[in-house]
Amino acid sequence: MPLIFFIFLLVIAFIFRASEARACMTVLVGRNASSTGEVLVAHNEDAPGRYTMQTHLVHKVRRHPDTKTKFEPDLAELELPETRMNLFWSEAKNYDPENPGPSFCDMYINGHGVVICSNNCEKSREDNPELTDGGIGYGLRRIVAESAHTAKEAVEIASRLVDRYGYSSSGRSYSFADKEEIYVMQIVQGRHYAVQRVPDDEVAVIPNHYTIHEPDRKAHGYSELVNYAIKRGWYNPEDGAFDFKKVYQAEDSYAHEKNTHRHVRAFDIILDMDFSCLLNKDWEPLPFSVKPAHKVSINMLKKILRTHFEDTSSYKSGENTPHFQKPLTVCNIDTLESTIVQIRHNPDRIVIRKALGRPCLSPYAAWYFGIPSIPEGYEDKDPDTALSEHFKNNPDDMDYRNNAWYRLIEIQTACDILYDEKSEFVRSEIKKLEDEMERRFEPLDSQIDLRIRNRPDIAKAMMEGSVISSLKDVMDFADKMKKSLGIITCEAMNCVEKNGTFSVKFPASSMNIDDLEISECLCGPSYEKYENWSKCSRIYHDSGSNILDFQGGKWLNDAVPCFTDLYIMFTDKSGKKHAGTVKARVRNQ
Repeated sequence: MPLIFFIFLLVIAFIFRASEARACMTVLVGRNASSTGEVLVAHNEDAPGRYTMQTHLVHKVRRHPDTKTKFEPDLAELELPETRMNLFWSEAKNYDPENPGPSFCDMYINGHGVVICSNNCEKSREDNPELTDGGIGYGLRRIVAESAHTAKEAVEIASRLVDRYGYSSSGRSYSFADKEEIYVMQIVQGRHYAVQRVPDDEVAVIPNHYTIHEPDRKAHGYSELVNYAIKRGWYNPEDGAFDFKKVYQAEDSYAHEKNTHRHVRAFDIILDMDFSCLLNKDWEPLPFSVKPAHKVSINMLKKILRTHFEDTSSYKSGENTPHFQKPLTVCNIDTLESTIVQIRHNPDRIVIRKALGRPCLSPYAAWYFGIPSIPEGYEDKDPDTALSEHFKNNPDDMDYRNNAWYRLIEIQTACDILYDEKSEFVRSEIKKLEDEMERRFEPLDSQIDLRIRNRPDIAKAMMEGSVISSLKDVMDFADKMKKSLGIITCEAMNCVEKNGTFSVKFPASSMNIDDLEISECLCGPSYEKYENWSKCSRIYHDSGSNILDFQGGKWLNDAVPCFTDLYIMFTDKSGKKHAGTVKARVRNQ
C-alpha cells in the first residue's frame, strides 16, 4: 500500500473516531470548537415557491392559565405557556390554498438565549404514525421558543409535546442551542425521536437527512425508539448496534445526492480536506459531529452557507447560475434567508448576522437581540398580528413591497441572469462592505460590553444605532448594485394570466430591439428556473417604447394571485444578456 494512501486512511479513521419547506442546512459549533469561544449556530432557510421573509421582536407577556390555541387548523389544540418570553422571530410566509401557512420554516431566539431552528429530514420509514387530534407541527417550535430556559429544557419540552400529540411531519431535525450546549432532536412522524448532544469541541452538520447514529441512551424516549423498530421489523439486535439513521431513514432518502453532497462539502471546509472519495454508490454516512481542523470562525460559517461546491467535483453548474444545479448546493434557488447566531451569556448581546435571500449575493448584517424595535423595511406586521395570520391564506400577503427582502431578491435575480459577467464583481463588493461593517462593529461591540451592566440604557441605544447603521449600508449596497448591474425598469401593460399574453414595455433608449434574439428572451419569478419562465412571442416598437409579448410558462401553474415582481432575461444576438424587472398583477387562474 502506498505510504500516502495509508496516511490518508489513518487520517480518515481519526476524524471519524471524533464522533463516539426542500433543503435547509444547519451547522452547529460547540463553544470550544469556535474561534469566539461561544456556541455558534449557522442556518440557511430554504423553501420552494413564492415566499416573503419578515423579522419580528415579540415582547414578553403573562397569559391566563389554561390558555389554548390552534396554530394549524387541522392539528391539535395546544396549551400555551403562562409566560411567553421575549423572542427574536424570523418568519417565512407563503400562500398555498391546499396547505395554509408554512409549518416548518421559522427560526427563533428567546430571552434566555435559546436558539431553535430545524431541517426537513423526509422521508422516515414510518407509515402508520400515532397522532392525537392530527398531532403537532408548528406549535412545537413556538412553544419551545416561548418557554425554554436552556437547550436541555427545550428537548424536554419538545419530548413532552411529541409524547402527548405525536408529530405530524414525516421526519425533522430540531437544533436547540444555548450559551453552553447544543442538542439535536430528530423526530419521526408519530411519537418517536432520537436525541444527541453536540460535544463542546466538535461541529455538527445537518442537511435534509437524519444524522444521528447512536442516540443518547439516557434520553427520554430511547427505549421506545428501539423497541418500536424491533416491533416493525426494521431492526434486529442480533445484526449489531442500533443505528437510528440506518433504521429510521426511508431507503429512497437514505443517501440522496441532494443531501450527501452538501453534507460532505461542509465537512470539506470544516476539516480542510477533500472528501470526494465518499461520494459514490457505496457512500457511508458521515459521523454525527467532528473535531474541526481549525477553530470555526464566522467567516468559515459564511463560506459554508454560501458554497456552490466551487473547485470540487460536486460543482456541476451547466447554466448561467449555480443556484439551479444538481446536486443541490448549500446556497441555492430556494434559499430564503441565511443566519449565523453568536450566543453570548447576556442574551441582549447575542449577535445575529442575517443575509436576506441567497447569501452568496447578499451581505450579512449584524443584529443584536437587545434592540428595542425592528428597523423600518424588515417587518410589515406587528408580531401578534403576524402569528394570528401565519396560517391564514391571504394572497395579498404575497404582494410586492419595496422592503429590504424584495430589494435584495431583485439584485440576486438580476445577478443570476448576468452571473458569468457580474457575480465576481458583486461578491467582491459584498466582501468590501462586510469587512467595513465588521471593522466598525468590533470596537463598538467592546464599548457595548463595558456599558451593558452599569448603563444598559446607553448600551441598548448603541446596539440600536449599530443595527440601523448596518442595515442602511445594506440598502445603500442594493441601490448601488442596481445601477451597477444596469437593471432595466420595465412596465406591465396588462395583467398576467395563465392562458393569455402579457405585455411589457421599456424605454426604447435602453436597447435596440433589432439586436434581441426573441427565442432567448424570458420572463419569470425569482424562485423558478429559467426553463419554467414565460417565453417571448413578439418584440416590437410602439410610441417611443419597446414592447415584448410573453406567453406560457410552467411558473404560471402555481402562480400566486398577487401583485408580483417578475424578471426579464434579455438576450441579444451575440449571446450577451441584460436583466430587467417588472411589477405585474397576476390574476386568479
